[in-house]
Amino acid sequence: MISSFLVWLAGCTQDVSIIKRYDEQDTATVVTVVEEPAGVEVSDEPVSQPSRPASEPSSDQPPQDLSRVIGLARYHFKQIACPACVGVPGEFDIQAYLKLHYPTTGDYFSHLQYVNGCTTNLFDSSVSAQPASYSGNPSFQGYGQPIQLYPIGQNEWQITGLYEYQYERQTQHTVAIDGISVPNAFLTVEGFDWIEPYTLLWVDPSYAFEAPIYRSGTTFTWGPVVPNTQFEVIIAVYSWDGSQFLGAVSCLEDDTGSIFVPPTYLQSFSPGSLTAVHLIRHRMGSVVSTDLGGTLQSHMLWEVIGTGRIE
Repeated sequence: MISSFLVWLAGCTQDVSIIKRYDEQDTATVVTVVEEPAGVEVSDEPVSQPSRPASEPSSDQPPQDLSRVIGLARYHFKQIACPACVGVPGEFDIQAYLKLHYPTTGDYFSHLQYVNGCTTNLFDSSVSAQPASYSGNPSFQGYGQPIQLYPIGQNEWQITGLYEYQYERQTQHTVAIDGISVPNAFLTVEGFDWIEPYTLLWVDPSYAFEAPIYRSGTTFTWGPVVPNTQFEVIIAVYSWDGSQFLGAVSCLEDDTGSIFVPPTYLQSFSPGSLTAVHLIRHRMGSVVSTDLGGTLQSHMLWEVIGTGRIE
């Protein structure tokens, strides 16, 4: 259970476990001359022109509806404070992902709970749609070298294992595929200069899981604040030895620099239970593309995973 939950949350490619800490128009007038046959009286009144419609229809087809969703672009920067504590090989996991399809009324953001609320029902959303036809591989490009994505399914592309220097913070990116370019498709996010409690970020298993997560409620703070983003804290709770997943709570708010997780969601857990704390900055957006035939949604995430324990 530990493995399946953290693989979903942390996006790892192998089994994940928690390790216990052993030490704790023109206006001109038109005049028309008409030659009348013989015997017909000619009027001196000007001859008026028949009126024309203001505009000619360009096509018999109805206007293209660009409000429907045609795909998702996602860029996820993840940093794990203690990789050994959760069974992953490295500190960074940076991934880029793109999915394209025919227009649908689906919404890739429907799984997120409402802003300024908490939930224990954590799930992901899936949009069902007919794949569109593309022959090439897409790329994301900011100011530097483009990030090339590779097929992982029918009109789904991804790249994993990116280096930290390749991620351009707070940068507009263009999505390109098959000669189509979508400028300003998304704006990436930046991370944190500090997080409290700072003991969440201990890197060694021998003294990790020190940060107290109080059953009476816990406040998390960070900086800097990034306008027009949301911030989520997920507390995943495990047994004292890490062998059992006990539950999780997620709280999502506009980024103001702090979140309070109420006691309602923490009192059921026993003191001494281990926790993996996910602090995630979200930026969700969309852009209309005539060439792609609809609206491309985007989801930027910057995530830090720390450790703690219930008290």
